[in-house]
Amino acid sequence: MRGWMRPLILSALMLGAAPFVAGGTYAQGTGAQNSGKPASGKEAAGKEAPKKVAGSAIAQVSFSDQPFPLQDDGTYKEFMGVAAADINRRCTKLESFGWEFKKGDDARRDQILDSTLGGFRKAGWKMGEVKVRSIRDPGTTAYTAEKAKKRLLAVWTPMEDAAIMLLCETEAAQATKK
Repeated sequence: MRGWMRPLILSALMLGAAPFVAGGTYAQGTGAQNSGKPASGKEAAGKEAPKKVAGSAIAQVSFSDQPFPLQDDGTYKEFMGVAAADINRRCTKLESFGWEFKKGDDARRDQILDSTLGGFRKAGWKMGEVKVRSIRDPGTTAYTAEKAKKRLLAVWTPMEDAAIMLLCETEAAQATKK
């Protein structure tokens, strides 16, 4: 029973994250996991627009459509850990990003995905869609990216008025002892 609940819970958490992205600012870690620090007093009071990030520190890729960095309470890390294990990998560093657009604007959503994936390819990453057993939502897509000796796992989740991309640097999973 737990197997079908995890994607449902994650989807609900992702849908719930969108309002927090618009109303708050979160600091972006440099080359590591998002720091998850809340906005300063001035920013929280609405005197400054929410900060967006220029790109991914892990992948060294710039985004033409700049996203908001998302705070991770451990849910994204756990989800990506399970997804990586499905492809015999282990996540090390994690980043999470969110984009907002008008409700139902499928063209805008698709343009954000295309430009994001294009940015990876332009930076020299070889991208490929991968089937991950633990991801059961048909709208959620997983990608692997390879460059030199570095491998990434990216999970793209579109919604009606937002999209989330979770990105982690991966390494080979350790063999289990018998």
